[in-house]
Amino acid sequence: MADHDTAALAHSDRSGRRIDRARRIVLALSLSTPAFCVLAPAFAATNLGATNEPLTTFASRAPGGAGVALSAAGVLCSFVLAYSSMRVIRTRIDRPASSLGRDVVLSYLALLATVGLLGPNPAALSAPQFWAASVAVTGGARHKVGYTVLMLAAGIAPVLGEIAGAPLREILSVGAWLVVLHMLVFGVMLASNAAIIALWDLVTEAHAARDAQARLAVTEERLRFARDMHDLLGHSLSALAVKSELAARLAEIEPQAAAREMSAVQHLARDALREVRTAVSGYRDVDLAAEAAGVQAVLTAAGVRCTVTGADVDVPAEQRSVASWVVREGTTNVLRHSSAKNCAVTLRRDVGTLVTEVFDDGTQQGDGGDEPFGNGLAGLAERVSAAGGALTAGP
Repeated sequence: MADHDTAALAHSDRSGRRIDRARRIVLALSLSTPAFCVLAPAFAATNLGATNEPLTTFASRAPGGAGVALSAAGVLCSFVLAYSSMRVIRTRIDRPASSLGRDVVLSYLALLATVGLLGPNPAALSAPQFWAASVAVTGGARHKVGYTVLMLAAGIAPVLGEIAGAPLREILSVGAWLVVLHMLVFGVMLASNAAIIALWDLVTEAHAARDAQARLAVTEERLRFARDMHDLLGHSLSALAVKSELAARLAEIEPQAAAREMSAVQHLARDALREVRTAVSGYRDVDLAAEAAGVQAVLTAAGVRCTVTGADVDVPAEQRSVASWVVREGTTNVLRHSSAKNCAVTLRRDVGTLVTEVFDDGTQQGDGGDEPFGNGLAGLAERVSAAGGALTAGP
């Protein structure tokens, strides 16, 4: 059992390292969108856009170095935009969502400042698309619709403001084209971010499932060990109690017989200790023939006439092991819970099935009604079921 616990801890440690590595990879992939929130304004501010006009509306009207200062301020605002957008995305990965609303508001204010300072340059106006793709991975459908509306407002309003004096048809045409462009880029970026987040969710769910599987394996091993301890010590202690009582009764009448019984008690105690040590080490195996002979001797000593048939039946080792536990638990219940005078243990093959029967002629001690399985029979039923068999028991 200690080996299983150690293996589980080692597995948990390896899984922890793997999940941390996966988290870093997912973060690196997902933070590409906030990075574009800086790259696009920087691209605009360095006059590398598709237009030869001044890159900011304000810069074109400002004397001297004022335009450069405003462009620099716009780039600085884009850093705030990227940082706050990064915090928003990380609430879906490794940050608590307690500051989500504040981060979304801060990122949008930084977006408005960035777009306002860098003007209607195409590169600068792509920042709203990247912002929306970052924040829309959080919240429900209503939030996503709201983020889309805010994106369109930030990305289209500066352009429409520049062409406010144009004919209405031209304004509507430009507006429609910008809506399509923004929605197209936004959809692609959002799908990319959503796929990355889904990958992270899948990784964390798989990690949780494997961790639960490891804990379940440890729990099952502990239950198996507890069941084995009950089966081993329950039978051995019952046999010790019977033989010691018999020795006490014979002490005054037949001292030599009492001495023989006490010698048997000594051997039983040593066997029990050996079996417990073997069970703890995990290499225990119960021999069917030896078990049948042992229970026959114990029952006979307790005054129960016991017959065993078919102990040498030729069946696979796994079936013989399970049958040994059935014989042990069944005869232990005969000693504990009945006033039997006769007990018959029968083992036989039925096609590919091993049938093991323990039958006694005693009446059940207590109220005599049907009772649910106790710990011994419940554990035995689990053991038999695990081997593909079925257990029935009754008074």
